Amino acid sequence: MVEQAALLRWDSATFGVINKLFTSGFFDALMPVLSNLAYWLIPLGIIWVVYFFRSDRRGKLIALCCFLVVAATDQISSSVIKPIVQRNRPCNVVPQTHLYLNGKWLYTDKFGLTTYKSSYSFPSSHAANIAGQAMYWSYFHPQISPLLVFAAVSVGFSRIYLGQHWPTDILAGYLLGMFVALAVAYPLRAWVLPDE
Repeated sequence: MVEQAALLRWDSATFGVINKLFTSGFFDALMPVLSNLAYWLIPLGIIWVVYFFRSDRRGKLIALCCFLVVAATDQISSSVIKPIVQRNRPCNVVPQTHLYLNGKWLYTDKFGLTTYKSSYSFPSSHAANIAGQAMYWSYFHPQISPLLVFAAVSVGFSRIYLGQHWPTDILAGYLLGMFVALAVAYPLRAWVLPDE
């Protein structure tokens, strides 16, 4: 219980620092872009298509199996864990949260009594999805891992900044994504692509 209370205090304090003390016009413009995975789809989609069509059988299989990682991280986080844990989002319980909602910035009410987002927060599906892809592709192509880690950290930070998630939601999403990625990548390399 002591450890749990300490973790919750850390979660709340870290959220406050990122969401309230780091606010600026620059971050207000940047963070919604980083958080919106649709913006990532175009460059990543182009890279994926080039990778797929320029690869041999091994590369094509690696490219196709990345979709298993996406499907698993998304469904496990959204359809399995969130309904079990049912953790409220910070924007629903922390007064005066700096919140990005429906394309606009606002501050939540002074008492933390309004529901701004009905979906649960733990774990972050954004974090799980991006960390899953970062780990998966880093497993096969470690030379690009710094760029992928930067992308994952950027998305995770943005979710806290936007008032959508607690820091532990992000960390749990990262862990889930990495676990799923390894659960797909390791057997793929060991059994299906043993010639490496």
